[in-house]
Amino acid sequence: MNYVESMLETQLVNAIGKRLTPNDLDKFVKYHNARLLSPIPQPFSHAIRCPGHNPVGLLTIESDDGEIECIHTHSREVLKSSLKVPLSAATVLELTGNQYLHGYMNHRFGTTSKRHQLVARARQFSSFIMIVGNMTNASTLDPKDAVIVRNKDEVIISLLLDELPTAKEFKDAVKSLSPEQQRFARAYRKMQLSSSIFGVCIVQIKPQLEALLGLPADALDKEMKLTQDLMELFVEYQVPSDMLSYSGFLEHVTTQDKVFNVKDNVKSVLDVVNEGKEKQLKSEQAKTEMAMEGMLQGFAANHVVPLTGETPIFGAAASRIILGKASSPMHKVAASQEILIGSPMETRAKMAASQANLSARSYPYARCTAPPIHARSSISGDMLCSTFASDGMQSIHHNQEGRERSSSSSVPRSQSVLLPSARGVDFTLIPQILDEAIEKCAQSTALRSTTIKTGNWRRSRQENLLTNPKQMQLSKDDTKKERNKAFDLLDALSRSGCFPIAYSDLHVIVAVTHCFDKDVMSTVVCDNVNPIEKLECSTLILASAVHGVPARKLIGDANEVQRLAGLLPLLLQPAENNDVTNAAQEG
Repeated sequence: MNYVESMLETQLVNAIGKRLTPNDLDKFVKYHNARLLSPIPQPFSHAIRCPGHNPVGLLTIESDDGEIECIHTHSREVLKSSLKVPLSAATVLELTGNQYLHGYMNHRFGTTSKRHQLVARARQFSSFIMIVGNMTNASTLDPKDAVIVRNKDEVIISLLLDELPTAKEFKDAVKSLSPEQQRFARAYRKMQLSSSIFGVCIVQIKPQLEALLGLPADALDKEMKLTQDLMELFVEYQVPSDMLSYSGFLEHVTTQDKVFNVKDNVKSVLDVVNEGKEKQLKSEQAKTEMAMEGMLQGFAANHVVPLTGETPIFGAAASRIILGKASSPMHKVAASQEILIGSPMETRAKMAASQANLSARSYPYARCTAPPIHARSSISGDMLCSTFASDGMQSIHHNQEGRERSSSSSVPRSQSVLLPSARGVDFTLIPQILDEAIEKCAQSTALRSTTIKTGNWRRSRQENLLTNPKQMQLSKDDTKKERNKAFDLLDALSRSGCFPIAYSDLHVIVAVTHCFDKDVMSTVVCDNVNPIEKLECSTLILASAVHGVPARKLIGDANEVQRLAGLLPLLLQPAENNDVTNAAQEG
């Protein structure tokens, strides 16, 4: 048998000219679907833009099977309807932008599988918010993660595709269970199918800012500095939008006057913020100077500060010289007289004891190392205090920034108003429709519903215009911080859920995987299975469920309809007798 299979495989390789791999079959499927289906599958590569404007970014899903390229999906734009995105128990966003449904047909040969990643890229001086989650019902997206992408950022999220058992495998596994156990298993599988809907939502920041602040459309196109200041006030300081929006009530006001009014409001708020920073900085500086004075007094009490003469100074007199309090020559002479009372033997004893103390003592501050006695170099009190003050100012600055960030993240969101949403396409029904279609029309195929989850996060960022982009791995804490920043900005852009967001795009992805037990050549030679025909059946099932039309209408060539009707009689029957198509249209 092995000899016969080897001979057949050799004949097949000679006929084709090469030994086929899954990558080769993937290229053929894309070529074949472009000739067979109408509409044809499109690459998942979507420009993020407003109508009539240049794109501000790009959203793609890429597969890595030796070569990185965009996946092809069956895409359909659905009717606009209200989408709810709960940021917290008190804030629920309402998105009224475009919505798209995508069906991804994946295939796997043996145990090797492709790697997939979601990539979001922003252009220079552009920004948008990306929300990643799952659809929980017809009009709700559960946000798992979110990030602000701006200024040539590139965010790469690895996607994990988990395959669920087929409908036939599920029925075979539960048929021997008790009725209670079967009902439990069916209910949980229904939840698994519904939660397999992966959603990516894009919110454009600049047009939403214009609508929020009462500015005309395109008013912020050339106001890059103003846009960055607004985002900083919203994210870092939680400034309400009412304090920044256009406050005029006159009619026939030009766009430039409205922008100037917003600039004045932003400048007023920034002045208050900077004034508060300066007050806090001065207060912390005064505290630091008092603490340094106490430390220096204790430090100088045990050290010697040489004067220009031959006689050293000890104790409190030395501390006054270090702190600058004995600045005049008369004060220095008086200070020296304080410690020179006594015999010359006592003075020499004090100097010897001080020298021994200096050699054996380790100083608490490395920057304040005292010179040896014989060096006869003078230490300026102003120089020493300036060294401590510069270190203290840096620590104060870092502590101040940390307090501001912690205070901005702890501001509670206000109570939101839940607005009613129009009924749209129930995306959560698509996996159930696919499951029923697979069970009815393709019982012998191993077509599995697939859930999509996010994995590792990477980000490539250019710190400034003169440096090269650097890529870094984002930890769980980093992704949580990015999510909080994005949620804070979304909260500001929507006035805590009271202002709908019209400039958004929702992409819903439904994935299925056709699994073959062996590689391409072994599937054809050993199992005597044509993988092209199996993939044709699976592709038609998925495309019919996504577009909501009979599979016959997706095939443009009449000859191809006749050919596939003999292979897939249940799938290509007339529409009035096709329960699968009717269920897809109702969904």
